Amino acid sequence: MSNNSQKTAASKAPAEARLKLATTAMVSNQKLHAKGYSSEKGSIGTINLEDAKKIIKEWPATSKMAAENTINFYGPPNEATSSRLIWYNNGPWKRTIAFRDEVPHDFPEPHTDVLEQFIDYHVPADKVGLVAQLEGSIVIDRTKGEVSVHCDNEGANTLSLNMMHEIVTGKRTPEEARAFIAKEIVEYVLGRPAPYAESFQFELPIGEQWDTDITIVQDEELDQAVSKMKQTLGLD
Repeated sequence: MSNNSQKTAASKAPAEARLKLATTAMVSNQKLHAKGYSSEKGSIGTINLEDAKKIIKEWPATSKMAAENTINFYGPPNEATSSRLIWYNNGPWKRTIAFRDEVPHDFPEPHTDVLEQFIDYHVPADKVGLVAQLEGSIVIDRTKGEVSVHCDNEGANTLSLNMMHEIVTGKRTPEEARAFIAKEIVEYVLGRPAPYAESFQFELPIGEQWDTDITIVQDEELDQAVSKMKQTLGLD
């Protein structure tokens, strides 16, 4: 395959289109900082239950079961496509996504990941590497101030995020957290008391946890071009 065939649309975007988008995004950034950032809230409506059931009817067994369990507990999803169902602000979760397509995962036991769930949570930069040692299904988005985890069930997701918090706060090392997960998940699956898989063992943060980082680009030519584009677009 030639290098040219691997180019993305970004390489073909006209210079004016690039500058126009960059300028518009800068203005949006300023507005959000001024009034307070508000992360994705999603749809407040719900999908017809029968339509949701039709979507998942032909899904693989694990995916279908995870979606059905979520519907039974939280009700119909707020959004849906042929490959996923999405809930917003369901229970303690900021967002829940049930996926049609499975991802094989062997920790702490062989299964497939089909259910991703999100919370607002700020992970300090110096703790990200430690959390990564816990397990690969935890996804940290420091800009949005979100952490998500995907597994085959909500209990496992809750357990993983409880361990993530204890690593961030220094209560456990990644190795200790992995060993605890191995024991606790067995208790949960067998229907025995497993508090770390049944509910969050810490207070979820209140309000946005976003981290917009700091500006490092200082370019006079770019500033002039942006200023001119603002005038052209009437964004001053």
